[in-house]
Amino acid sequence: AILDMGLATRTEIEFCREQQKQSSDPNQRSLTDLLIENAFITPNQARRIRQALEERKTSQIPGFQLLGKLGKGAMATVYKARQISLDRIVAIKVLPRKMSENPEFVDRFYKEGKAAARLSHNNIVQAIDVGVSPEGYHYFVMEYIEGKTLYDLMQEGHSFSEAEALDIAIQIAEALAHAHQRQLIHRDVKPKNIILTPQGVAKLTDLGLARAADDKLAAEMEAGKAYGTPYYISPEQIRG
Repeated sequence: AILDMGLATRTEIEFCREQQKQSSDPNQRSLTDLLIENAFITPNQARRIRQALEERKTSQIPGFQLLGKLGKGAMATVYKARQISLDRIVAIKVLPRKMSENPEFVDRFYKEGKAAARLSHNNIVQAIDVGVSPEGYHYFVMEYIEGKTLYDLMQEGHSFSEAEALDIAIQIAEALAHAHQRQLIHRDVKPKNIILTPQGVAKLTDLGLARAADDKLAAEMEAGKAYGTPYYISPEQIRG
């Protein structure tokens, strides 16, 4: 990775490897530490190398070729990818390693995939597959949508006309009606979770907080807790 990024030469790396071999320290320093100590790379470059290595591991998802990062949130990173078998572009949400060690986050991640799979509507991003890579990364494959979130559009200074706002609101209401017919409550409707295509089609995404209306066990476990995003949360959610 260091060589690929052009941060040090092979000679400099071999020099540090020799230092490692000659060291009698039981708590032997890593190759990265020695490269920093010899001023071949900086601490910031070391961080970038680790990030690159992490992304390389993440990219090994059987049957898919990762093409680039679409976005990153607190819970997961979303990549644009090609599904090799069908030669089509998809989006893949990948759970970070630290989240993968938490059973609650992993369970919620798979619940999102299963919830999305119950829905089939033009205004909802379609689920395709869920799984875990050989390296232990949990992933969720979904329909790739060309467009931007309402949040991004507003951050860019776009002001929606009354007609545009009503059109989007009606489309998302229809998506929610479809979900409610299948006894599913989204619980996190907000501009960041609505993608608008160049053709003006609004797509509801991110069912990470969705819950079945008839899931009594989940209701009991969540009693007294608030789920959702504060600025968009409904009164009954914020009261737990």
